[in-house]
Amino acid sequence: MTEETFLEERYSLVVTRIREIGGELEEKKNNGVFASDALPWAEYFSCLAEWMTVLDDFKIWQGSHDFSEWSLKDWQDFYEKIYAPLCRDYEESYANPDKAASVFGTEYGRLLSFLASEIYQSFSRWMMGHLEAVVILWELFVEIYTDFVYGEEEGEKPTAEAIAKAVYWYVSDYSDEMVSWRIHEQQAPDFSRIKSIIMSEDLSDLRYLYRFGDYISETELGTAEHMNRLSQADIDAMADTFVEGYIRGFEINRISLENKKYVTVRGSIGFERVLRSAVEKFRKHGLEPVFFPASTTVLNRRQVRVGYQGKSVNPQFEFDHCKDKALFYDRPMANRHLAALKKAYEACGEWISANAGPACFETFGESPFTPVLKENACRLSEKQQKLEVEFSDMQAGLTEQYMKSSEISFTIIAFPTPDIGPDYEAIFDEIVKVNTLDNDIYREIQQKIIDVLDLGEYVYIRGKAPNKTVMKVRLHPLKNPEKETNFENCCADVNIPVGEVFTSPVLEGTEGLLHATSVYLNGIHFKDLMLRFADGRIVSYDCGNSEDAESNRRLIKDYLLVGRESLPLGEFAVGTNTTAYAAAQKYDITGRLPILIVEKMGPHFAIGDTCYSRAEDHAVFNPDGKEIIARENEISARRGEEGVQAYFNCHTDITIPYDEIEEIFVVDKNENMFSIIRDGRFVLEGTEALNIPLNNKY
Repeated sequence: MTEETFLEERYSLVVTRIREIGGELEEKKNNGVFASDALPWAEYFSCLAEWMTVLDDFKIWQGSHDFSEWSLKDWQDFYEKIYAPLCRDYEESYANPDKAASVFGTEYGRLLSFLASEIYQSFSRWMMGHLEAVVILWELFVEIYTDFVYGEEEGEKPTAEAIAKAVYWYVSDYSDEMVSWRIHEQQAPDFSRIKSIIMSEDLSDLRYLYRFGDYISETELGTAEHMNRLSQADIDAMADTFVEGYIRGFEINRISLENKKYVTVRGSIGFERVLRSAVEKFRKHGLEPVFFPASTTVLNRRQVRVGYQGKSVNPQFEFDHCKDKALFYDRPMANRHLAALKKAYEACGEWISANAGPACFETFGESPFTPVLKENACRLSEKQQKLEVEFSDMQAGLTEQYMKSSEISFTIIAFPTPDIGPDYEAIFDEIVKVNTLDNDIYREIQQKIIDVLDLGEYVYIRGKAPNKTVMKVRLHPLKNPEKETNFENCCADVNIPVGEVFTSPVLEGTEGLLHATSVYLNGIHFKDLMLRFADGRIVSYDCGNSEDAESNRRLIKDYLLVGRESLPLGEFAVGTNTTAYAAAQKYDITGRLPILIVEKMGPHFAIGDTCYSRAEDHAVFNPDGKEIIARENEISARRGEEGVQAYFNCHTDITIPYDEIEEIFVVDKNENMFSIIRDGRFVLEGTEALNIPLNNKY
């Protein structure tokens, strides 16, 4: 018996049992077998079984019908039904932890909400060819259901502890498979179905969008329609900017592409015409693109989804379940996960060593998401948080062994979706302009800023009301200013669009208050974010998202500090892309822009690792030939002795917009002051051109 045949038999067995559940429960209820307090449980299992039956009906239909037999409206209606429990009906869905807790109590509610959320996400796994992932999950559902039925017949439902144990062993027993699937789909050039859809489907027929299995909203439909209205020349120009930026990253950083065969492309559903062109252009450079979907399995999920994907089905749903591993996470589980990662890396070693790094094609435009902190959502205990930090360190170190940071590069570019508002097409054109600004002009202007910054011992940044920022950033001393510099002259290569000069500050002597009045970080909208630094490390923090101070600190610790008590200042930069800023002001879209663009629209500060994390020993040079010596700080300098403990595995940029800046000036060792920005305008000689977009009427 082949593995595929065995899997189909397992699926047939489990789905046959699931199809019996509705009738079985109805019969027991009518016969008075269940006590009244068991009826909510029966409703839960019946509801989920009905949803899985719809999915099986679809599988049966697929066996004898063609994809094209359904109209676009048919596919829209079907997807609306499949994703309703996570989107339209989420508040009353068992996937909502508060709803589940209101029915079953907190302890049972968290477990049953977790199970429901995993099941409702199994459709996308199925469409991407992961039938085994569906089978083992549905078998878990049947196991818990069976415990309920037999327990109820004997007058006792399964305990929460018994359900938690079943969940634990489900994750533990299949951790090797979950991790192996993820690494293979991230590295194997022909593992995923995504590239074949991009390259072979008729992209003018929008039904192709539903082949991905991901949630398809008006956003993806509107984006694809807009791409279809553009000329092939416009499409190719966008792809050129994306691909050539990636290639320039290797050239500028003096990294060889020799022996590299693959590039991992993280794309956005709706932009398939651009990505088809990009695939062809990457191939001309000898690189075969690899596409992989965003993960939905609990062991592989991240706080921010990574992969080829569309718009979030529901940001609140994803936020509610991003800490679900609190239900089972312990040291044996973490150790097993690490062992599975190592095994998967070794199995994929040939592909990994030939992978040149990620090329990220991102989107933006959605309304900023301000999460509701639900009382019944899972949260890691303090012990689990420490374990997660430790695991993250070990995972990053393990990844570095197989894919060295000094041997790869990356690029990131972003374009708006129709969520941006009624001026979508005009804004899209503006962003194309922003993404294709003249590198040579910016390189020359930014060099003038760097020349002055290199004179200084400190940089002072002071906000303008209502912004309360007062920061003093200490710079590395230059031993040979003729050949050394502190700041990288960043043009449109790895980090599109053009427009910043950045450094890794000295921590000792870096201090003050960083205030962001409104900022969108890691998928969350923070209001009045306050971070206070001493010797380059965060010593206190707060925000205004809630009236409850403890909830605010919890939000920051969990989602900005990644469970740590503090993070250092890993980067300071001066953004110069005033064209992007003017466009944001004109269309009032600052709150909807990605950090990729926002970081170029004023000074920004990054908490976490430096910009050169794990590649500090690789020499980097500016176009003028000077070596950028500020590649480490006092923490990353200990990497030789402390290894992975010298890193935090995060890097989050926080920008202050030009109109909230009173001044930025540099102080040299003789206490001479050199102004760069005053009252939101560039005042340094040779930078006047940057004020032209700012001075234009919005």
